[in-house]
Amino acid sequence: MIYLPKVYGTCMGAYKAVNTALNINKDNVVVYKEILHNQSVMEMLKKKNIKCVENIEDINKNNEVVIRSHGEGKSTYDYFDKKKIKYYDATCINVKKIHDMVYKKYLDNYQIIIVGKKSHPEVLGTNGWCNNEAIIITNIDEVNDLTSSKKVILNDKIFVVAQTTISESKYLDIVSKLKEKYNIEYENTICNAQKLIQTSALELAKDMDIMIVIGGKNSSNTKELYNVCNDKCTSYLVSNISEFLALIKKLDINNDTKIGFTGGASTMKEEVLNYKNVLEFYIYYKDIKNKYIEEMNKYNSTFISSDNEIITDSINKFIDMNSGGKYIRATLIDLGYKISGNNDYYAIPLGVAYETFQTAILVHDDIIDNASLRRDKVTIPYKYISELKSTKYKDKVTETANSLGICLGDLGFFYANKIIMDNYSLDKNITKLLSYYNNIVISTIKGEILDVMLPLKAECFKYNTKDADVMEIYDLKTAWYTIIGPFSLGLILGGNEELIPSFYEVLRKIGVAFQIQDDILGIYSDTGVIGKDSSDISEFKQTILYSHLNKKYKKELLEYYGKTNLTKKDILKVQDIFTKSGSLAYANNLMDNLYNESKNEIDKLNIDSNIKNILKGFIIYLESRKK
Repeated sequence: MIYLPKVYGTCMGAYKAVNTALNINKDNVVVYKEILHNQSVMEMLKKKNIKCVENIEDINKNNEVVIRSHGEGKSTYDYFDKKKIKYYDATCINVKKIHDMVYKKYLDNYQIIIVGKKSHPEVLGTNGWCNNEAIIITNIDEVNDLTSSKKVILNDKIFVVAQTTISESKYLDIVSKLKEKYNIEYENTICNAQKLIQTSALELAKDMDIMIVIGGKNSSNTKELYNVCNDKCTSYLVSNISEFLALIKKLDINNDTKIGFTGGASTMKEEVLNYKNVLEFYIYYKDIKNKYIEEMNKYNSTFISSDNEIITDSINKFIDMNSGGKYIRATLIDLGYKISGNNDYYAIPLGVAYETFQTAILVHDDIIDNASLRRDKVTIPYKYISELKSTKYKDKVTETANSLGICLGDLGFFYANKIIMDNYSLDKNITKLLSYYNNIVISTIKGEILDVMLPLKAECFKYNTKDADVMEIYDLKTAWYTIIGPFSLGLILGGNEELIPSFYEVLRKIGVAFQIQDDILGIYSDTGVIGKDSSDISEFKQTILYSHLNKKYKKELLEYYGKTNLTKKDILKVQDIFTKSGSLAYANNLMDNLYNESKNEIDKLNIDSNIKNILKGFIIYLESRKK
């Protein structure tokens, strides 16, 4: 079970800073220094072309500047005023109050003491309101050093404040110690939001098996929150989704594990909910995937009968390729089925059939692409070529290997049909099920036809591939075959065919975004990561990266695109062309927008909230994939 505390995530100061930067809506916006200690927020701003500038001299009159929530010293404001640089002050209101108090006391000849981390940006900013003359104390032991180092003028005018995100008990202990030695004035400047976040997390952590604390590893308030939680139960501090997924894959967790989520004051609430949704999807996916693996092994074993040696060997090659898939499509079938409220495993054989159909399509795809690697395995044609080594008859062996691949791909299609008929021939929805399944196959093959022909037209007949051409492939092939089709099959099996139109556009956007991401990974990921070879370049694949290139960059790309035996240097050059041309940024933008739109549209669907969360978690899971 997954739980959230009553209070978690972004304080008003952090929220104000991020919103200020996002809402200025101009191309020349910069943030002076890192806006928050939060990697996800930094990546989001980067995608919006909002830069965080560390060196103040790199900011000019053409920029509009956001001063972050940590605040800045007086000299920063003076600099911007002098240079006539427009700025938006997003300093946290609580930090601003500290600045005002410190400045007033400093002008009244008080010695300022700040309790906090010496290098923390908030502390540095506050120090900037007393001419950087404050004494900064990090721990109680440093109080004893003050007299010996003669840092404090022994008079009655000493004023003490705290970094807003440190532990309140720690601050009050230091204040108490200072009182023993000096006649001080002080203000309890610990942020109330931070106290509420910690208190709320503490209450939850007492009853949890695991606590997940989300935020930047260089964020003081997040570290403090982690320490509070870790005192009560096993806790983990994570700063991005990829790191989180790597973590949960190592943990032995299931629906019975009590897992709590919280986020530091610099962590957006939406981000915490994203992690929660990802975990809901992952726990569901992990369980259903194990069921599919078990069932797939059972069906694979039925494919072998008392055939002769050649047939048995060939079928074993198909069985090997039909194992070890991700079962994403099968999972979508089960999820679509479960919208009807069924919690049984009736949809599992349909998912197995669909995964077998996928394997069949991929075997044909590998022949078309002349691919040597798939699912981290040698492809079926290349296995035959390796086994039937021959210099004299090399062309004949290759031709035969491809022919056998076609045979096994065809066989896979009919294995899939057989699994469906063996399990659902008496189901009242069998006619609708088979009709829709056939439409998926037809649509996929139409997309494959375009995927095969467009590279030839572009490379050999100088056809100017347009974005619309590529999007048609994405729609026909990936969106239908990967997302719309399997989920809709689950809906039909569960008796909810009427829901397909309401899901169609959401699913289409996920599918298109998925393919754009796949094409980006095909160019930019290492073979060892994606589990297949980098044949996208050599086969002159028509992607949104390619179609969006202008003539200048296409001419440069053609020195490498479509060539075989590419070196690592050649591949890096292709990557550089797509990057500097803006094609990569365009593709990433389009992909992000489609994923975000689909998440927003899922919220509007009239379905069970748990299914909504799993679907949104599924999208975030896809977004974070590296293969």
